[in-house]
Amino acid sequence: MEFIEEIKILENTFRSKETYLTYIGNTDVLLTAVHTMDQLKENGTFKFEEFYTKAIARYVAAKTDSSYFVKIKDTNIDSNSLVTDDFKEQLLNYIEENNIKLIIDIHGAKEERDFDVELGTLNNISADYSSIKELEDAFKEVGITKVQYNNPFKGGGITQTIFANTNIDVIQIEINGKYRNIDEPEKIEKICKALINFIKMYNNIVD
Repeated sequence: MEFIEEIKILENTFRSKETYLTYIGNTDVLLTAVHTMDQLKENGTFKFEEFYTKAIARYVAAKTDSSYFVKIKDTNIDSNSLVTDDFKEQLLNYIEENNIKLIIDIHGAKEERDFDVELGTLNNISADYSSIKELEDAFKEVGITKVQYNNPFKGGGITQTIFANTNIDVIQIEINGKYRNIDEPEKIEKICKALINFIKMYNNIVD
């Protein structure tokens, strides 16, 4: 199956009454994505879906035999806010039960942002610095060169919850919309390739 067909299936064809999609792999890495649907905010406005974050998380997990925990139904709580919710509580349980050592939290940024990818690490304290640099290098090796840190996205409620309650690494990744455009699937594929290469490298070091 060609990449574009597979990524479309992972993004669009899964229908479920469940709130979450989950898969437990055989590595120490778990990918999350929570902004995969339109969400009504408390002020009556909408936070719109961050397209292809779900597909990226699921594709990369499949290619590396890693775990994923993806939210697919609005619960009227933004799971990346600081509010305690079921997603973050279950995520903490997943970490403990499956010996997870690294969370990669996938998000989407608008095309107007002046970066290709931003790594949010609470100003470089939520993950080992060598891992952060290896992730940056993995993006640059596939031609994604505008990689910046913690400005303006330092890490939301997921990153802060994991950092406060565990001893594992967590990195929030903001992916510019131009790298999530299905009309240019080669750009989505670059994102996936960089993450796959990084996870394989990370697993070799951890193992």
